[in-house]
Amino acid sequence: MRITILWSGLASYTVAFFRELALSQGFRIQIIFQKSAAEAPYEPFDLSFCEMALEDSSEVRRELEALVDRFAPDCVLMTSWAFSHFMHITRKLRRRGVYVISAIDNQWRGTLKQYLGILSSPLYLRPSIDTFLVTGDRQAAFARKLGYRNPLYGYAAAEVERFFSDIFITVRPPAFLYIGRLVPVKNISELAKAYRLYREQIEKPWNLRVAGTGSLVDELNGIPGVELLGFVQPKDLPGVMRAARCLVLPSLWEPWGVVVQEAAASGLTVIASHNCGAVTAYLRDGVNGYIVPPRAEEIAAAMARISRATEKEMLAMSQAGVQLASLWTPSKLAAYFHARICESTAAVQSIAAARGLRTAQMDGARNTDVDSPSPSAEDS
Repeated sequence: MRITILWSGLASYTVAFFRELALSQGFRIQIIFQKSAAEAPYEPFDLSFCEMALEDSSEVRRELEALVDRFAPDCVLMTSWAFSHFMHITRKLRRRGVYVISAIDNQWRGTLKQYLGILSSPLYLRPSIDTFLVTGDRQAAFARKLGYRNPLYGYAAAEVERFFSDIFITVRPPAFLYIGRLVPVKNISELAKAYRLYREQIEKPWNLRVAGTGSLVDELNGIPGVELLGFVQPKDLPGVMRAARCLVLPSLWEPWGVVVQEAAASGLTVIASHNCGAVTAYLRDGVNGYIVPPRAEEIAAAMARISRATEKEMLAMSQAGVQLASLWTPSKLAAYFHARICESTAAVQSIAAARGLRTAQMDGARNTDVDSPSPSAEDS
């Protein structure tokens, strides 16, 4: 099966999924992707498993439609409906019977913008998209409100095998870990305040290790116990996680947060705000960590509970997290995606073929009407 992937900036877990599509499921892949954001300076990814891999640019956009037409995909996987040039192409392809899937990690929040999206869906989304690939339940709720009753699950599955560890959490360095951009939406100011409060409450406080870059780095710089690691490449994340006992993710808004699954796979306990979409799948309050409001006092209290836990309690939370993290992997997602897409593309292409036959028959009937001579008086 041939698939064209129209994507935003690449991440390690998305590349892992695409690689599994190619190597374990036999997909032939064409991918066009956006340049990575400056705040996430990833090293180049190995895309040698693709038949064609191009970074989106003005030059590529001029040739994009022709490139996709020549590749002749059976289906298209699109990062979202945010890129108008991608939507333009998928609308044309869908008319020809190509099955189109769009990923979605936005949670349903009931905002005015989302309600406007529901109203515009029949005119803007439905002509270009057959179904959605969602990260979790909150995203599936949004997809259903947009009119897509049976979305696919599993998007943003972490490379859990890379994070599994035989190092028990109780022998790792006693430290909290934050991974992410240092920007306002990540609630860095409250994290700094929470860590200060935590240090006041605990006789032997754990350090806070911070992996990331951004405009709010000075909010954390100079706080006793804070270690600034800078940006960490995906290949180095498992090692960073094995040098801590608890991930803290206090975001004001986090559509998903694949780092929650990665941390759980590594055996870390997790403290995350209820605004993080991934808590619906990979965090159970009181089981492998705590779900908290994004306020300093609640974050600090959860940090204190974690650092006061007994070895038995820590091991139980760690093991529970590893089990939760195993729900989705890139290989599971690729197999599931292949099965569902084969079913759907066959149905869509059958419908398109039937429509084409009916159109041909109608055209033939019209031609017959035109070409046949009208009965003359002599024929009567």
